[in-house]
Amino acid sequence: MTGGKIGYDSPKVRILPPKTSPFRTETWQIRYLFDLGFQGWLVHIGVVSLTGSLLIGANPGATWPFFWTGLMLVLSISMASLSKTHSSHLRHSAYDYRSAGWMHTTLTALVGLTWGYGAIVVSLNSDFNLLAVYSLALGGTALGAVSSQHAVPRSAFTSIWTSVPVLAVAHVMEARNWAMGLMVLLYALILSMLTVRMHRFLTTNYSLTQSLDGKVAELTKASAELVKAREEADDANLSKSRFLAQASHDLRQPIHAIGLLTASLKDTRLSREQRQMVDSIDSSVDSVTGLFGSLLDISRLDVGGVSPKSAPLDLGAFLEQVVMQNREVAARSRCGLSRVKSAAWVDTDGNLLFTMVQNVIGNAFKYAPGSRVLIGPRRIEGRLAIQICDTGPGIAPSQIEAVFSEFYRLENVQAGGLVEGMGLGLAIVRGLGDLLGLDVRLASVPGRGTSIIIAGLDPTAPAGPLPDKRGRTHPLSGKRICLIDDDETVREATAGLLERWGCVVETGSGSDDIKGECDAILADMQLSGGKNGLDAIAVIRDRAERPIPAVILTGHSDAETRTKIVAANIPVLDKPVRPAELRAMLTRLCLGL
Repeated sequence: MTGGKIGYDSPKVRILPPKTSPFRTETWQIRYLFDLGFQGWLVHIGVVSLTGSLLIGANPGATWPFFWTGLMLVLSISMASLSKTHSSHLRHSAYDYRSAGWMHTTLTALVGLTWGYGAIVVSLNSDFNLLAVYSLALGGTALGAVSSQHAVPRSAFTSIWTSVPVLAVAHVMEARNWAMGLMVLLYALILSMLTVRMHRFLTTNYSLTQSLDGKVAELTKASAELVKAREEADDANLSKSRFLAQASHDLRQPIHAIGLLTASLKDTRLSREQRQMVDSIDSSVDSVTGLFGSLLDISRLDVGGVSPKSAPLDLGAFLEQVVMQNREVAARSRCGLSRVKSAAWVDTDGNLLFTMVQNVIGNAFKYAPGSRVLIGPRRIEGRLAIQICDTGPGIAPSQIEAVFSEFYRLENVQAGGLVEGMGLGLAIVRGLGDLLGLDVRLASVPGRGTSIIIAGLDPTAPAGPLPDKRGRTHPLSGKRICLIDDDETVREATAGLLERWGCVVETGSGSDDIKGECDAILADMQLSGGKNGLDAIAVIRDRAERPIPAVILTGHSDAETRTKIVAANIPVLDKPVRPAELRAMLTRLCLGL
């Protein structure tokens, strides 16, 4: 057996140091000895048989060759049997192994003495040629003893020094050649040194193997603990995301109603003081809506509830829409917001890209009030990018990477501390960027401003022309809307807003409450009685026998809900919805855009 791992471990194995006494024997060494010994003794039986045949042929009529051969075969077979019954696959007690080890050493001594006896008899009864052949056989078996018995040095030494020195004496007796005798003794000394070196190598190898096994076991345990910790962290993160999604849904309902009611209030006759209060309420609703939007976005990203849908996007119209929707917020922040025109089209998910750009601009308004904000396209390495720059206080180099972490907020000296918000804006930007295959880069110079680039947009051909909508000043006027929501406050607030837009509204908490025809269906996803908006829409469509345009309102962001809505091929608006978004969606549905 050479190289490899030595598999002779035991629950109470003592690992030997590299430089241990060759006469100290451990259980694993005895087992290793017997594993190597069985095959070695089979070879020894063959050598004895050939040597015995030679001795019998060279000494016709003599009885001693038969005695020598018989005794050696008995001893060799006994040694082979001892090795076989104590090999590594057969377990014995430590006491049994020690007893068998000493039995092995005793039998080895008898074998060595028998080899020595044969050498003396050959020197007395035969010529030098036969003694030379006998010496080769004995020397070979002595070397074999070193290779197979070095695990237990006492057995190897016993085999060497009970036979080889006697062979030296036989040479001196045969030819009075003292030089030959000394050479044979030198051979015994070399074999002994080789035994010690092989034994030390074996013990060193075993020690290293045991140490490596221990390290591997520690690493395996540590790896298992890390995997478990990661799974627990993933579970905790998933639970956090589910909690955020559920909590945001439960809180969205009243916020959604407040937003619709303030939109309706703006269309009534209000005094200047009342209008200022309504504007303050509306601003607060926008702020809370932004917080819930961030919670929704980050939770949807964590649970894998966002699936991009690429389509051709007019980049110029997209940037114009961004500027128009943020002019009021920019004015409140005393920021100058402008854009660079573009005639390019890109292939991407416009809704997700809008969320990314909106979060970046929102950060500029919060952290750089009074600055100039510019948004425009760039061409980088054959692809398009959107760059948003501000002239605000900038970000320190040590914080550039940290701002992309969840719940990380910078201090604003002008604001006197931390800016309101949850620190999720740029984390959402990077998460959506990874989802869309876009590269988000941030560069900032303290005191001069910040620049964020959303790169990797693929140019594409323009989509077909949109239908001509000129002349429709009030596209929703006279449109019949079926409104389904089990929350009475939300239902009344939504109906009031729709009626101010000129819609004819029929409301109900379920499909059974809707009796008439309609041009569009507006349904909440979660209804009482275990039903949902998709079921209500399906019932109304079956009753009308036509695919009435519909939109789902929901505060849920879990993957299961989103999958159901996507499978039904129905557009969705997240609560709390902005009145402008709701009006735009209903306009598209009613006009078939």
